[in-house]
Amino acid sequence: MGPKLRHVEYRRLLDDRNVVRVNFDLEHGKVLRFAVQLECRLTESKTWTPVIRYDTAHGFAHCDRLHPYEEVTKTVLPTQSFNGTLTFAIDDIEEHCEEYRRRYLSWLTKN
Repeated sequence: MGPKLRHVEYRRLLDDRNVVRVNFDLEHGKVLRFAVQLECRLTESKTWTPVIRYDTAHGFAHCDRLHPYEEVTKTVLPTQSFNGTLTFAIDDIEEHCEEYRRRYLSWLTKN
């Protein structure tokens, strides 16, 4: 019997304007890859805009600060395991959701 890989994906509504989207792969309790993204409804439309994302694309844990008019700012995250980094990412987005939203809105209004 081969390794058991489990994919987990969910969206958690923080309020009517902000949602955190989480997905990750687990093997024997170990996170192999993940993506955690804050999406905000910035106008009256039903469109969700990605504002900040933590993920392991490219094989390493990092944070992408998404900007409406500039390239993504990528910050490498020091990590012992993806398990702890996944938890950190979810907690950070939930705790700083409004700050990230305000920052993105300020970038929108500067141009």
